[in-house]
Amino acid sequence: MSDNKIGFWTLISIVISAQLGASIFVMPAEMAKFRTAGLLGWVLACVGAILLTMVFSYLCKSDTTGGPHVYAKKFFGRDFGFFITWIYWCAAWACNPVMVSASIEYLMTITGPMSQTTKLMCEILLVVILTIINVIGIKASGYLEVILTILKIGTLIIVPFLAAGKVNLDNFNEITRSDIGIMPAITGATITAFWGFVGLEGGTSPADKVKNPKRTIPIAIVSGTAFVALISLINTVSIFGIISPAELEKINAPFAFIMSAIFGSGYEKITGFITFLMCAGSLNAWVLLSGQIAKTASLDKMLPMCFSRENKYGAPVIGILVSSIGTICILLLQQTEFLANKIGEFMDMSVIVYIILYITTVVACLKFLLTKKSITYTIIALAALLFCLCILFFSPISRFSFIILVSGLGIPCYLYMKKQWSKTPC
Repeated sequence: MSDNKIGFWTLISIVISAQLGASIFVMPAEMAKFRTAGLLGWVLACVGAILLTMVFSYLCKSDTTGGPHVYAKKFFGRDFGFFITWIYWCAAWACNPVMVSASIEYLMTITGPMSQTTKLMCEILLVVILTIINVIGIKASGYLEVILTILKIGTLIIVPFLAAGKVNLDNFNEITRSDIGIMPAITGATITAFWGFVGLEGGTSPADKVKNPKRTIPIAIVSGTAFVALISLINTVSIFGIISPAELEKINAPFAFIMSAIFGSGYEKITGFITFLMCAGSLNAWVLLSGQIAKTASLDKMLPMCFSRENKYGAPVIGILVSSIGTICILLLQQTEFLANKIGEFMDMSVIVYIILYITTVVACLKFLLTKKSITYTIIALAALLFCLCILFFSPISRFSFIILVSGLGIPCYLYMKKQWSKTPC
């Protein structure tokens, strides 16, 4: 199986693509409502994300290589570990519809407007195609990720470079919107911006498929997240400089719009297609990670053993298929009045889910550090914990509904796994 293992460049491509996907193309319009004060929130989100990757990096190097679910079980026991695992896996594929919708939104800059039914069919087809690629195996998916990440990085470096000469500094004059105070704008922007870093721990999930994981994973997740932070901030500032935040709020495909503003009409279709590929690359990374999370959890006896079975290509087929079916179900539910046009709310609820997962890892790290007495990493872990707790404190209660719902849905599986555990000594 060694020939199926991935190296540093493939892994960092997965880390970057998991974060630098639909978020960077959806986020500018969402951030625009906070005006210039929102840029400070973005900086705070960048700092928090890097602190969290340093916590994951330390645990990977010093203790066990894995994601939040691995640390939850090891440091807090099977029962708590199950629910963290269940929430982590569900969140990995439940966030995918946002990326799917963004992908097709940019595709429509080429095809023109689609009917709701046609758009839904295209969204489902995209999920099916990426599922097939991932069923072929992690190397095939990883190679695709490298190609799409190079395309993505190239575009996201070129756009702000080209935009520099057209930046209008007057667009930054409005500090906040008249109906939002400075502190609510900064805290709201931090929560929204952090959605762009969801998946920062993604490189830890396929640990058994990575060459020299204790060295490769820490470097990949820290450097990958730092790069995402830098390029996201530069692009957001560039877009704010060309499109006034008041106008940006109303635009669904800002990158297509900005290319039209730079070059004139006609270029938005090229940008739309490139952006479609970039969003699809991010979705591909999450399809891959969803299967790997389920497989790791299954091997750790946190999910049924069927999720750990691999096909001849080394792909955990059941985990990939169930995750993709879950994504398609949410796409179908989005056609209902209850979930229609709720992308912003869904993003914020997703952030809360991941923040709770990250708090589990940070507390596990602090527990581990009690025996290691590393002052530097203790300070880093405490700062990361403070960041996460601040996000929870400033979040409305309604944003916790998703995690409560998902936890409830996991109870039948938990009862099944309890029976399995009773047959297996801890």
